[in-house]
Amino acid sequence: MNSDLFVSHIDFREVNRDKSITNGLRVLGRVIYSTEARSKFSQILDRFAPDIVHLQNIHSHLSPSIIFEAKHRGIPVVWTLHDYKLVCPNTNFLDNTTGEICEFCASGRFYQAALRRCKKGSLLASAMASVEAYAYKLMGVAGKVDAFLSPSLFLKNKLADCGFPTGKVHHLPLFLPQEMCRTERRAGSYLLFASRLDPIKGIHTLIEACRLTPGVKVVLAGRVDEPLASELAGLLPANASYVGLKHGKDLIELFNGASAVVSPSLCFENQPFSILEAFSFGKPVIASSLGGMVELVEDRERGLLFPAGDAAALAAAMEWVTLHPAEAEAMGESAHQYVTREHSPGMHYERMLQVYREVLASG
Repeated sequence: MNSDLFVSHIDFREVNRDKSITNGLRVLGRVIYSTEARSKFSQILDRFAPDIVHLQNIHSHLSPSIIFEAKHRGIPVVWTLHDYKLVCPNTNFLDNTTGEICEFCASGRFYQAALRRCKKGSLLASAMASVEAYAYKLMGVAGKVDAFLSPSLFLKNKLADCGFPTGKVHHLPLFLPQEMCRTERRAGSYLLFASRLDPIKGIHTLIEACRLTPGVKVVLAGRVDEPLASELAGLLPANASYVGLKHGKDLIELFNGASAVVSPSLCFENQPFSILEAFSFGKPVIASSLGGMVELVEDRERGLLFPAGDAAALAAAMEWVTLHPAEAEAMGESAHQYVTREHSPGMHYERMLQVYREVLASG
């Protein structure tokens, strides 16, 4: 387990409740350059002597300090990116105040995050996010990474637009574990939303679309936080029901019983695993025409696309799927064939090994 090499726990939510300069400096010290993380990572490298270091999400708890340790030892670094953190301090190109797409920080204008208070609507949190982004740039973090892996072409292109060298960013879609590829599928009787119930995920757009389609049954599952948790019961119309956060067999039953899955996100999603999961059950997806979702949900082929935030357009798509079960089932079958072909573990592994070989050869 090697738990002795885990970094010490820090609860950022708890620390941020007391918004003070002292706590702000404490958080910045952890997220920009953690000496503790570098020290423990150094011990990991001593213990395992890897040929390559492959990073996933290192923000906040680990920090880029571990990249410096790997490069100090001459070990190449590969980093899979799951959001837009390196070019957007708020990680998702969304203005949380207006709920609209925002690209003011593109090309390194990170001070815009503080001016617009795009991080939690807080000046302090937004200023800290700006400082973190500038610190990454001044430390040359991106330049010390040998290869970035981008699950979506959208993210790859967005990084290129923001100045990343195109040869350094490789498109590598996420994979679906073999055991999740369902061989038996059945027709459903409702539309399913299975994600975090949050404004950024388009939950209010979905609720309004439900009101516009009283004959369409919709089931919502996922985590919900305050203040929405207290308001949810009063917001949902009669044809929509919230069943809580589901896992395992309960979640499988929800997917099996659905005729389609709805993903009305308002932000540039990278490559939502929830869409791949829906495809694995042979379910078409109704999704916002934003970001990496467009690559997965080919319109009229594996689902339906609609303009983000447009409740009327979403309602029309929901009604169409409900009134055309045969066509929806055919799109679901196409989605299943696509995900088993393009997102298989074997294909992902071979593509990843090719990047490893290129990185080792260039070193």
